[in-house]
Amino acid sequence: MKWFTLQEYSKIKPVNVYKKEKDPAEIYPGPGKNIHVLARTSFTYRKDMKSCTLRISADDYYKLYINGRFVTQGPAPAYTEHYYYNEVPVSLFLKEGENCIAVHLYYQGAVNRVWNSGDGRLALAAEMVWKETDSEEEQIQEFSWRCRRCLAYSGELTGYDTQFLENFDSRLWEEEWNVPSFDDSCWEKMVPAGWADYALQKQPTENLCIKERCIQPEKRADGSWFADLGGEITGSLFLKATGAAGSRLFIHCGEELDEQENVRYDMRCGCRYEEIWILKDGVSSYVPYDYKGFRYVQIFPENVDNISDSDKARGKMQTPQLLEMTVQERHYPMNENTCVLKEADEELKRIFTICKNAVKYGTQEGYLDCPTREKGQYLGDAVVTAHSQAWLTGKTDMLRKCIDQFAQSAKICPGLMAVAPGSQMQEIADFSLLWSQLLLLDYRFTGDVEFMRRYYPVAYDIIRYFEKYQRYDGLLDRVWEKWNLVDWPENLRDGYDMVLDDIEDPVMAPECHNVINALYIGAIKTLSEIENILGLENSREWEPLRDAYVRAFYDPEKKLFRDSEKSEHSALHANVYALYFDIVPPEAVETVANFLASEDFRCGVHCSYFVLRALAQKEYYDKAAALLLNKGEHGWINMLREGATCCFEAWGKDQKWNTSLCHPWASAPIPFLIENLAGFHPTPDAESGYLFEPHLPDDWKNFLLEFTFQGERYQIKKQGGATRLKRL
Repeated sequence: MKWFTLQEYSKIKPVNVYKKEKDPAEIYPGPGKNIHVLARTSFTYRKDMKSCTLRISADDYYKLYINGRFVTQGPAPAYTEHYYYNEVPVSLFLKEGENCIAVHLYYQGAVNRVWNSGDGRLALAAEMVWKETDSEEEQIQEFSWRCRRCLAYSGELTGYDTQFLENFDSRLWEEEWNVPSFDDSCWEKMVPAGWADYALQKQPTENLCIKERCIQPEKRADGSWFADLGGEITGSLFLKATGAAGSRLFIHCGEELDEQENVRYDMRCGCRYEEIWILKDGVSSYVPYDYKGFRYVQIFPENVDNISDSDKARGKMQTPQLLEMTVQERHYPMNENTCVLKEADEELKRIFTICKNAVKYGTQEGYLDCPTREKGQYLGDAVVTAHSQAWLTGKTDMLRKCIDQFAQSAKICPGLMAVAPGSQMQEIADFSLLWSQLLLLDYRFTGDVEFMRRYYPVAYDIIRYFEKYQRYDGLLDRVWEKWNLVDWPENLRDGYDMVLDDIEDPVMAPECHNVINALYIGAIKTLSEIENILGLENSREWEPLRDAYVRAFYDPEKKLFRDSEKSEHSALHANVYALYFDIVPPEAVETVANFLASEDFRCGVHCSYFVLRALAQKEYYDKAAALLLNKGEHGWINMLREGATCCFEAWGKDQKWNTSLCHPWASAPIPFLIENLAGFHPTPDAESGYLFEPHLPDDWKNFLLEFTFQGERYQIKKQGGATRLKRL
């Protein structure tokens, strides 16, 4: 496929955005940010054409229309060297004769976690492929394009500079731009892009599922229109209204209501969802492009008292009227019936539901940490989200794309980046050491040795990268090049006694500390397990490192691990990874397990995944189940008390200064419940591909779970004291 761009972009030399996090960035040379472009071409369709498929890609993004009908959007964010195109079946959208193919292109231009933007590339590539009746020979038609910059959109960046607000001027919007009859003769011609470093490949995941539903808003006494969508979603708000040209509506979206029951649009997560819509005469449409995470909507007409006398004289005092409200939800395709907890304790069912919702709306074209503030695919978050999402969808295509994209980040640093793809360069040591967990997860679900073999060198090179920080006994010391996270936020680190780096001003204490070494030993153990599966000799010995770790951090009197060599404090985090990776001395296992299970979670929601699974691995199932359902301030029941419809970024809204209310890294209950309590373990070495070893608590009288694994449908049911597995 050939790439086309605007004339002003054709002469730009793109910037290389890849760099180590602490290295200076190149200065962006491009003509602007937040650029919307409307592009059109035509295609003549005949009845003897079969299986018409449009191959299409754009940088940063496209929305595709054929003859005025929305078709799809994409591609998934990707590194330029492995850029994606989509194959879109379009026969159902075509009519005999001339057809209009229209594309709304977007170049964000900001350096952030969303796209590989800020590099000066704005481009479109597309071709039609079909076969003629009675022929298997593939026919291809390339296109020439006309385009126009769209000036209807304006607004400031919000969140972590991840989204431009979409103030929208309907007077500058051409309603019929995507239909065949529209006259585009005065539009400029797009020109070939001269960039040679794109390497296109078919997107390995499905396009987003886009669903619309009409909303009937409530008209309030203050003149506003208000709607509660019933729960947090990821999507966009489409509107129609009537009023005089120049009159304005203020659109507020949010995850919560304030004390006056108005929408809290200045959200606690750091996004400010207030946008201004300027109407034209007659009926106007509000047409957003980007998406938000929100539950509530409130629309205010402009106060007449704020309108100038001259505008009043021209009739602008006329109050606009809202005619239609439509919500367009978006997420990676997920059949709600693939994985269903049909019968269980009510609180457990609600916990399962909020975790399922967060994974649904947080899995877009990648595993997002959240669909609001950051909109990026973080490696540590993905370890939990991918595990949940594989169960909820019965598929591993998104997991494999995630594995591959973080592997691609090795070109920037062999120790991997914390976010991939994206032009925001961020490095977190803890997350890099967990990448091999994703590779092992894929093997457990698929049994695909060749896929593991392909990515084994990445797991090997991660260890080689961290080896440069080894001291005399093999433990890591002063890993300053990447952020040592331990847990997030800081107030959920259980008092971990270590001076850790600050995001803005990294400062590291020189002592060797616990968590990064436990994760390092775990990564080496995982590498050895991968090598065993591949029939390779073990490249590293992890036992000497275990012994050094015990000498450095173990307190034989307490039978707990300390946070660092110089500390007497034992945080949960100094013990959980030691138990998870089975490096706790046998005499201390019970003490460590009791320590992890005491009270409620003394950690963040991400770390809770390892707490639950570590306890289960040591067969403390009842303790883990009690933690799952604990009613303290640190647990999923607390999220429910605070009105969660998706699991939160922290245990409660006020436990982090900028908590997002849709964060799938808190979805640990899904894999824990299915694998550790219900007892269905994907096990490629087993003849059936799984083992069934249920450990549901005795006081859980009724339990019914249905799910799909490797294309087969299963049911786990408990009645009274017996738990049985059935293939449906």
